[in-house]
Amino acid sequence: MKVLLIEPPPASKFGNLRTLGSIGTLKADMAWPPLDLMIIAGLLKQHSIPVALYDANSLKATFEDVQKKIESQKPDLVIFTTSTPSLYHDLQTARVAKRVSRNILTAVTSTHVNALPKETLALSDDLDFCIPNDSEGTVLDLIRKDGRPEDVLGLTYRKDGKIIQNAPRPVCTNLDELGIPAHDLIDLDIYRDPFTKRMPMAVTYTSRGCINYPPCVMCSACFYNRVRYRSTELVMRELRWLKSLGVQELRFPFEAGFNDNRRAHELFDAMIQEKLGMTFTCNGRADCLSEEKVRQMKAAGCRAINIGCESTHPETVEFIKKRVSAEQVVRAVAMAKKAGLETLVYFLFGFPYETKESMKKTLEFAKRLDADLVTFGIAIPHPGTEFYRYLKDHGLLSSDQWDLYDPMFPPPYAYPELSSREIFDFARYAYRSYYLRPRFILKRFLKFNLVRETKNFLGFMNRYVTGS
Repeated sequence: MKVLLIEPPPASKFGNLRTLGSIGTLKADMAWPPLDLMIIAGLLKQHSIPVALYDANSLKATFEDVQKKIESQKPDLVIFTTSTPSLYHDLQTARVAKRVSRNILTAVTSTHVNALPKETLALSDDLDFCIPNDSEGTVLDLIRKDGRPEDVLGLTYRKDGKIIQNAPRPVCTNLDELGIPAHDLIDLDIYRDPFTKRMPMAVTYTSRGCINYPPCVMCSACFYNRVRYRSTELVMRELRWLKSLGVQELRFPFEAGFNDNRRAHELFDAMIQEKLGMTFTCNGRADCLSEEKVRQMKAAGCRAINIGCESTHPETVEFIKKRVSAEQVVRAVAMAKKAGLETLVYFLFGFPYETKESMKKTLEFAKRLDADLVTFGIAIPHPGTEFYRYLKDHGLLSSDQWDLYDPMFPPPYAYPELSSREIFDFARYAYRSYYLRPRFILKRFLKFNLVRETKNFLGFMNRYVTGS
């Protein structure tokens, strides 16, 4: 079978983030490669299966462009990604494929599909299969069986007008079996994010799952199970290849592996010994950082670390179940700065027990923390998460219309003491209050690339000040 992997066109003029459970409209000047599809492509290439990849999202392509790509590639199987808020939009990919030929098989994969496979398949007669997370083995099995779905573990499909969900596929415990993501199937020059200093940049991974398991109540990592690792040898082989492709900066966005101190020490030491000359940014838990660790990260090429704080309200912090305190975040940011690392800290509004006053306290904490960048998001109840079940069980969800599950809109829930609009308005106010401070603007423009910062700042003004 010949396979075409598609990251669908953007659902808004700003673009979308669908990679590995991410959801929502992009908030800044950024474009990430579709890593989940690249992992599938890498596995198929390893097994000599013809595969192509089309990132219509980052290319700002249209469904007309998608149709032309399908017509030129003539695939037997089209697999595309989606996210909860872009689901209705993304299903057009299946429609376009069937318009080209009814013989083309169509499949979708995402964390949303993992939570609601039958419901997703029922939304489109043009969709043949739903493939849950850890999708690579299911895809390979389906291809080897020439599209016959009956015995493919993990697959949801139709037969005689009925939707059938096969038994689940065991979690992939040996990530090395998946090989190396197919970075050569994309144009590395088009990718960027606000922290990128050197281009081209690439996005990759060293682990899957989370050490905080069961995970935070709102996190789609629950679909990736306990943490599993790629070997240091395979990661280093990939990094050497990326260097040969001209990559100068790496992004590790979902890195539980960096939170395991033994594992992180081994990997960072290998990066130091290799002298790749590439810089990188990564995520990290505040409670897993130490002065020794951040110094080693810096020596390995780390430029910036992203840390989740979410909230400073004690009851909210307990509800989230992240098991990280505001005090630990303060120490982590201080250690990172001392080591010469830039910092980005994530905050979220909209959890139970929150009030207007508690949100204000979180905002003031963020200002005192003085990280290089912060984000003020709205907590989204991803289907299948504990947060979603809590809101559903307590009658707090106002809608299951999935395109409303975007953090750029008022959330689809409210509390007796806090309305949906109040949560949304405060998140936008927090951005303006934080980023329009003269002290912050001066520091940012003096420290970073003027052209990139101007572009990001104008985008911010357009989104959070003018409200367009």
